[in-house]
Amino acid sequence: MSHRQKHPVRHWAASALLAASWGVGSLAQAQTPVTIDCSPNSLAQLNTGQPSPGNAQVDSRWRFQYLSAYAGSDPANWRSFGDATIVTSRVSSWTSTPAASSTAQWIAANAWGGQPYVDGANFGNIDALFQVQFSIDPAVSLGSFAPSMTYSADNSVVDIFINGKSQLARGLGTWGLPQAGSTNQFNYNGFGTNRWLTIASMASPDWQAGANTMTVYVKSGNPYMGFAAAISGSNACLPNDAPAATPAVSGQPDVGQTLTGTYGYADTESDPEDSSATGTRYQWVRSDNASLTQAAQGTVLQSGNTLGAAGTVTYTTQTADDKAYLYYCVTPVAVRGTLVGPEVCSAAFGPVKTTTTPPQPATPQAVPALGIWALLGLSGLVAGWGLARSRKRVRA
Repeated sequence: MSHRQKHPVRHWAASALLAASWGVGSLAQAQTPVTIDCSPNSLAQLNTGQPSPGNAQVDSRWRFQYLSAYAGSDPANWRSFGDATIVTSRVSSWTSTPAASSTAQWIAANAWGGQPYVDGANFGNIDALFQVQFSIDPAVSLGSFAPSMTYSADNSVVDIFINGKSQLARGLGTWGLPQAGSTNQFNYNGFGTNRWLTIASMASPDWQAGANTMTVYVKSGNPYMGFAAAISGSNACLPNDAPAATPAVSGQPDVGQTLTGTYGYADTESDPEDSSATGTRYQWVRSDNASLTQAAQGTVLQSGNTLGAAGTVTYTTQTADDKAYLYYCVTPVAVRGTLVGPEVCSAAFGPVKTTTTPPQPATPQAVPALGIWALLGLSGLVAGWGLARSRKRVRA
């Protein structure tokens, strides 16, 4: 006989009373979201069943609400969340905790895991939502954030929402949720001995720096309803690589010429570049050394922020640069993950030279050439001039 046939009759009245008291969601006590960073056991803060300081019966992190069965998984149908209660009198078929944790406990709408009864054509079946809120530290690379979750549910987990977005609908597969494809999700045995399941990697493009919510969607047939999970994973905070830059210089190595500095930006985890006025930095450097590797090894001529790899930075060579090499050095900065990458300098550009114009020899004046008729006329003119002078001397 399944555990559903062993439920005490007193639970029905209690469940009906509970449903009435919940309405569209009880008033939840204030809960402080934790921050997930890369410190040891940071993710264990999200395990279910950790008592609130002000009320040991209430989960300090997770909240709960229920919807009428077949209400749909669209968050637009969700209502306000109330307290999730730590189950202290669980049914015997619910095994205690996953092997990965000694602290994760079952949570539900009440201390014995009784399902809020919803009367009507669905025979008391409900959609239960369990939600945890937390923050991801900006130092954590979202591209590397992929915690694991070992869980059990009565009856079945059919979807998980990250910041209100269905991971099933997103096409990431079911994250290993066999219940999602079950023909009878309200009567799937997602609980009991050896029924704990593990999602090894909850990587998602929907994680975001700062505030996050994770909502586990459970379908439950009466009379029990509950959820338990231990969250961990060494892959949740993998070492994050620093961003890298590949600078280059283009132009003519002559004094008075304008050179252009460019660079490529890359990051292993696809952490975006910080293209703000306090982001990636550059320095134009002069050196007699043809193998400079750091700006500090030369003379800094110009510096500032690049405003992103899509832009360019120019420098006009000066007389003092003559016979020296120029370098464009870049320090890349990301907006998250490991923020600052190593400074990288371009290959040596130059040496720069002063361009002078050599003196030009004087151009001889060209003698105009005379044609044959011009020469005959000129000869006659000269002869006439000589005859006139000869006659002038005779008269004298």
